[in-house]
Amino acid sequence: MADQAMDIYHSFFKITRQLKKLAFHSAAHLGLTVHQINILESVRLNPGQKQKELTERLVFAKSRVSVHIDSLVEKGLVIREPSEQDRREIQLFITPGGEELCRQYNLEAASYKALSHALEQLQQEEIDKLRELHQRILTHL
Repeated sequence: MADQAMDIYHSFFKITRQLKKLAFHSAAHLGLTVHQINILESVRLNPGQKQKELTERLVFAKSRVSVHIDSLVEKGLVIREPSEQDRREIQLFITPGGEELCRQYNLEAASYKALSHALEQLQQEEIDKLRELHQRILTHL
């Protein structure tokens, strides 16, 4: 069982590494990092969220989140506004340019395209089973 676990672990790791490599390439093609794309997408999906909430939601260093947000503001993709309830809190909003970049990334992301192509090689029943097995594994982790 230990050998099987190691084989599956390496399989997941290789797939993840390849998808990350493609995602980094797609983000770089748009002049951003994957972390900046993740921040931009989060702001798009949660307009007006506080910078503190975003930082808590993301899984990388708080100081890096602030640097990435600064960069997105400088590029005109995100704006910061003081909260009306508490002027000390900063809310984040995506700009039309940020919306367009998210749309472009989601349409062109090489990682999504590669995964879609790989899944097209499978039967629908296999895809359903894969999804079910992933969920069951995740439940037990």
